[in-house]
Amino acid sequence: PQQQQQQQQQRSGPAGANLFIYGIPNDWTEVDLSAAFSPFGELVSTSVFRDKLTGQSKCFGFVSYADASAAQQAIAGLNGYKLGNSTLQVSVKRNG
Repeated sequence: PQQQQQQQQQRSGPAGANLFIYGIPNDWTEVDLSAAFSPFGELVSTSVFRDKLTGQSKCFGFVSYADASAAQQAIAGLNGYKLGNSTLQVSVKRNG
C-alpha cells in the first residue's frame, strides 16, 4: 500500500514529457508550479521538493505533461525565465 501511495503522489507522463525544474522560488507550492506550467499543456502532476525536517522548499521540483510536445513548449517558454532573484532552469528529466 505504501508503494501504491507513492506512485499516486508522483505520476509521470510519457517519455520526454517529464521536466526537472530548478530555481523555483522558495515560497512556491505545487499550486504555483501548476499555474506557471499549465498554459503549455495538460499536466499529469507537479511536485516541489521540500526538506523533510523543516518543510522548506529545496527550490527544485518536477512537472509531468500528458505529452512531450507540451513539455518542449514549456522548456521554450520558461527556461531562463526570471522570477525575482530566481532564474528557472527547465529541462527534460533524465532517468536514473
